[in-house]
Amino acid sequence: MKKSIWLAAGVAGMLLGNPAVEAQGAVRVQIGHSFSIESRPNFIMLPEQGFSVAVGSPYDIVFYDNRYYIFQDGSWYRSSNYQGPWKYIRTNNLPSRIRKHRLADIRRYRDTEYNRHTHSNMEQRRSDENNKRNLDQQRSDENNKRNLDQQRSDENNKRNLDQQRSDENNKRNLDQQRSDENNKRNLDQQRSDENSKRILDQQRTDGNRK
Repeated sequence: MKKSIWLAAGVAGMLLGNPAVEAQGAVRVQIGHSFSIESRPNFIMLPEQGFSVAVGSPYDIVFYDNRYYIFQDGSWYRSSNYQGPWKYIRTNNLPSRIRKHRLADIRRYRDTEYNRHTHSNMEQRRSDENNKRNLDQQRSDENNKRNLDQQRSDENNKRNLDQQRSDENNKRNLDQQRSDENNKRNLDQQRSDENSKRILDQQRTDGNRK
């Protein structure tokens, strides 16, 4: 009986004398941890490190080999889904690709790669905008050329139409001139015939008188 009491007291003394061990043990045996992650974070790939890191997230999350690793309050947690459940994982059990980098370095890698991507995307966006402006200008030039060609064609058609109308008008004038000349000849012939008739009649009258 005394031996049992002393053993219980000794165990209690060990726990009370080393509360840090007790707290650490409590964290390590925790198999479920809740994090407020409503939607899958955006990740950026770190080619040299071989894993992806979340950007724009309040948590430090690493995605590698179809698993998510989150660092919170000095401990790492692992899950196959970004919404959990999250299980505590010892640092020594982290994949070597992650374990060999300090968290501060991972954050620096992330920021550097993110800035590089942002700059690259900005340059690409500027290039796309420039290409779009060039394409719009090319289309505008082609449209202007078509309009100019159409304008020239319309002007040419108008000149042809005016020429056609002028030719028709000239033809009508010529026909009218010919008709007038023909009428004049007919009139002159008629007058000549009438004059010849009068002379013949006069001759006949003079002959009868004789």
